[in-house]
This record gives sequence, C-alpha cells and structure tokens, in this order.
Amino acid sequence: MTILYTITITLMIGVPILLAIAFRRRFRALWLLWTAGAVAFFLSQVYHLPLNNLLARAGLVGPIGPDAPDLLRTAIVLGLSAGICEGLMRIVTFWFLDRRGLVDRWSGGAMVGLGHGGIESMIIGAVTAMSVAGLLSLRGTDLSTLGLDAQQMSGLETQLAAVSAPSAAAILPFVERLMAMALHLAVSLLVWLAFRRRNALFAVAGILYHSLVDAALVYVGQFVTNPWLMEGILFLFLLPGLLFIAWTYRRYGAAEPAHRPQPLREEWSRYGALLRKELLEQWRTRKVLVVVVVFLLFGLSSPLLARFTSDLLKSVPGAEQFAGLIPEPKTADAVVQYVKNLTQFGFIIAILLGMGAIAGERERGTAAMTLSKPVPRWAYVLAKFDAQALVYLVALLLAGLAAWFYTGLLFEPGLAFGPFMLGNVVLWVWLLAFAAAVLLGSAIGHTIIIAAGLGLLFSVVLLIGGAFPQAAPLLPAGLVSWISQLGIPDPLPVNGWGSLAGSIVLILFCLVTAVGVVERQEV
Repeated sequence: MTILYTITITLMIGVPILLAIAFRRRFRALWLLWTAGAVAFFLSQVYHLPLNNLLARAGLVGPIGPDAPDLLRTAIVLGLSAGICEGLMRIVTFWFLDRRGLVDRWSGGAMVGLGHGGIESMIIGAVTAMSVAGLLSLRGTDLSTLGLDAQQMSGLETQLAAVSAPSAAAILPFVERLMAMALHLAVSLLVWLAFRRRNALFAVAGILYHSLVDAALVYVGQFVTNPWLMEGILFLFLLPGLLFIAWTYRRYGAAEPAHRPQPLREEWSRYGALLRKELLEQWRTRKVLVVVVVFLLFGLSSPLLARFTSDLLKSVPGAEQFAGLIPEPKTADAVVQYVKNLTQFGFIIAILLGMGAIAGERERGTAAMTLSKPVPRWAYVLAKFDAQALVYLVALLLAGLAAWFYTGLLFEPGLAFGPFMLGNVVLWVWLLAFAAAVLLGSAIGHTIIIAAGLGLLFSVVLLIGGAFPQAAPLLPAGLVSWISQLGIPDPLPVNGWGSLAGSIVLILFCLVTAVGVVERQEV
C-alpha cells in the first residue's frame, strides 16, 4: 500500500484508542465502558446487515446512484435502518449499565460513545486496508476480463485512479471517521440523557438524528463529486451534535472532579519495572527456553518433513503405494509445512503460556502484592502481554532462520530471505491475536482452569470465524495463506492486509477489555 493510505489506516485504528486514553486521563471513566460501546456497535451490526439485505429483497432498498429510481426512499430506509438498529442496541447497553450505576456521570456516557464510534473507525480501517490493497493489486490488469457491467467498470476505474495516484484526499477516510466518532458521541450522550432525566424523548431524538445524517449522506453523496465538499456537508450535519456535546459538558461534565493520574513518566517507569519482572520470571521458570526450543524444532523439521515424506513412506512396509501419490516436493511445500506446524501448535502454546498470566497470580495472591503498590492497571496487563510478545518474536525469528537455512539446503531454489522473515513477523501478529484473547480470558477467569477454558473458547471462536468467507479477510485466519506465499518463487496473489489490520484491531480490543476487567476487580 502507498505511504499515505498506510498513514490513514494507522490513524483510523490508533486514534480512537489514543482519544480514549486522553479522555481516561481527564475523567474517571471505566475502560469497560469503552468496551461496552464497542460491543454495542458490533452486536448492532449482527442484525443491521441482514436487515438491509432483507429490505433489499423486499424492494424497499434499490440501487444507489444519481439516476437510480426511488433514490430518496432508499436513502430514508437505509438511514432509518442504521439509526434504529444502532439506537436500540445503545438503549439496551445504557439500560444494562444504568442498572449497575456505571453511567451516573457524563464521562461514563461519553466513554460509551467513544467506544461505539471508536470500534467502528477501527473496523472500517481494516476494511479500508483490504480494499486499498485489493485495488492496488489490479493495477496493470485488463479490467475487461473481470466480467463487470458498464456502471461497475466505471466505478472501479475511478477507484483505481484515485488509489494509484494518491493525493491529500487519501486522508479523507480518517477525517470522515473523526466526524463519525463525534456523531456517535453526540447520539450516545442523547441516550445517556434519556436515562439521566428519565425521558425517552432524548433516546428517540438520538435515533432520528442518526437516521437523518445517514439518510442525507446517502442521498447527497450521489450528486456531490468533490470529496472535500462532501466532508464539508457532513460537518454541517454534525454541527448540531457538536453543540449538544459542548452543552452537556458544560452542564454535567465540567462539574466532575478532575482525575489526577500519575505522571506519564512515572507510569512508564513502573511499566518498565513490571516488564523486566515478567521477562525475568519467564527466564527463571524456563518458559523462554521451552518456547524457543519448540519453535526451533518446527523450523528445523518442517523442511525435512516436506522433503523426505515420500521417502519415509517408501520405507514403511505396505505404504509404498501411497508414496507415489505425493508430488515432487517444492520450496512452497516446505513453507506450507512450516506454517501449518506453527499455526496448529501456536495457539496451544499461547493458551498454555498465557492462561495463568493474571488468573495464576490472583490465585496465588501475588497479584494483590503487586497491585497494592501505585501500579497502573494498564501497565500490569500490558507488561504481561509484551513479555509474551517478546518471547514469541525471538522464538519465531530463530525458527524462521532455521527454516530458511534448511529449505535452501534441501530445495532449489531456496527462499527469499527478506520476504520470508517478513512472513514470520506476520505470523507473530497472528500468534499475538490468540495471546491477547487468552490474556483476556485470564483476566476474566478467577482460577487458572476457568482462564484456560475461556482462552480456549476465545481461540476456537477465532478459528471458527476464519472458516466463514465473509469474516476470514478481516480475521487472523486470513493471514495464514498470505504467510505461505511470502518468500517462495512465483507466489500466488494473496491480499492479507485486511487480516493484518483486523488482527491488530482484535489485539487492541482484547487488551483494552483486559485492562477494564482488571480495573474493576478487587485483588
């Protein structure tokens, strides 16, 4: 991908977390409220997207374009669909939180809104990564061979031209996400005010405002070709929401006592001390040695298995007939064997290494000793994750070097060193997604057994999700085929950028949620 689009996607994923961190340092809003808003958005899409398909089959949603018949009706229906689906889930979320007294303050309602809009920005950032990479892969391709109609061909050519020659317009997706986050914040505060004042009309106003903005953008967007002008129109629709945010802050938020966290330098100093403690503990308990040895064995044995499987079968009485069914091994077979071995056992190692990271210390009572000191909960959680990440990185780099060396000895041609080692870094991100999920399970579980069960459950959900074609391009499973093509001669075109960005989003979500869970626990 181009540098400008890479920066844009990075901002779409990273800025929502940074905004939440800055907000958290000003107010005493719980991190779990951010998670609640994020989960609310995700759950709303579970029925929002199928509803849109149902409305399209019913004829209420038609084609979208300047010459499309019933464009106004389509825009209104799509706007109401988005406003009602997300609005209902917001109401359910605030009802659940209000019953537990978690959103009594303005900052609580605002944190839910930051999570709702933030996770949408992060997910769309991953989708943008997948889309831009897919478009760039079509450069130099004869588009007439794709079987598109005239309208689709015209749209694709316009998108290719925009992506191939990026300008300042490449930053527009991020600008749009910033305004969308502000919209979600305003609507969430309307729903919060409905519970604060016990007046349902505020929640209805939130649904209608959201619906109006979405419907207007769908309709107006078909007639405005200048993207900067379109963003200006979005800002005009957003202006009432910004004024409402400012009004609620002056009325409710400004009166809240300021949260006075430790200086950042002190927090990072404590994080560094915790990270050194975790690394030293993993060294003394031989976890580092075990992980490195296991990964190194896979790196050494995978090329050997790919090269000599046929010969091994010939040496087994009665299995000679199967040896002839195995094609002549190639360099790609060594990489496939390497990736298969590490992915099959990698998530098991992640579960075994991470299941007791937090739950084990809580069970032994050492967590209480650590957290009784002025240690930020985020530093406690992040130090454990980063220690595992460093161990996995060292193990994968050593395994990658071993696999690269033996593949070069056994196969001709060998592997391209740079792309193959880059593939190991991508494999590291794949493994970290499972490590983050297991760490979340360890934060939730009160015992190591429960933590292990939750970690296994979360890992299985990720693996099953990768089996669905609609979800795989944005989940860690989509990285596997991409990794298998890095470094081999004549690789197949595989677009794994969406999975890479989606894996990073998943890691960030799990870490934020784990911090939120630990923050609420009494140890």
